[in-house]
Amino acid sequence: MTASEPLKVKTIWGKIVLYLRENKNVALHVVCGDITNVEIEGNKLVLKAEEQYLYDMVSSPESIAEIKKAIIWQGLDLDIEVIKLKKDDDLVEEDLAKLTKLGIKFRKI
Repeated sequence: MTASEPLKVKTIWGKIVLYLRENKNVALHVVCGDITNVEIEGNKLVLKAEEQYLYDMVSSPESIAEIKKAIIWQGLDLDIEVIKLKKDDDLVEEDLAKLTKLGIKFRKI
């Protein structure tokens, strides 16, 4: 990764958010504005959302189509991938479920 790549992805994502606002797609504009973990991997724009509502909104076919329009508007040809990241609370709940399956008893405080 070169030093200019992080700036490039931030610029691309910022223009996507701007495009959504200028095209009166308010809900998607707000949701995309809350997504800050964005990367370019090969020929793919990867959006990483921690919150379920962000993931649900951005990963819908309609939202993907609108984001794709914003990418094309910039003269780019990138695929889109949306990933739901696990939060620390999710990981703790998974660990507790594993312990329960092993027969270990505990109580939440």
